[in-house]
Amino acid sequence: MTEQKPDDPNLVEEQLHEEMEQHPLSIWTRLAPGGVVSFRALGGQDYVGTVESKTSNGLIIWIRDDLNERRIFHFSECQSVRVLQE
Repeated sequence: MTEQKPDDPNLVEEQLHEEMEQHPLSIWTRLAPGGVVSFRALGGQDYVGTVESKTSNGLIIWIRDDLNERRIFHFSECQSVRVLQE
């Protein structure tokens, strides 16, 4: 096994691949109805709920929270998203 140096181009490529896998848009568009998610809106407000439905391109989703309130979110309105349960 060879040791990788910080300036190794293979290491950089691997790091970029990992970042692409964790990009919020790729997570956002994979959200599926029935999944439990946590969002942080651009204003800092946190939301937790179950994905109820989404548009065909996956950029807009509707979630229902524990109080049975339904909210709509567009990808551009959220600072972060985390899947709590698929």
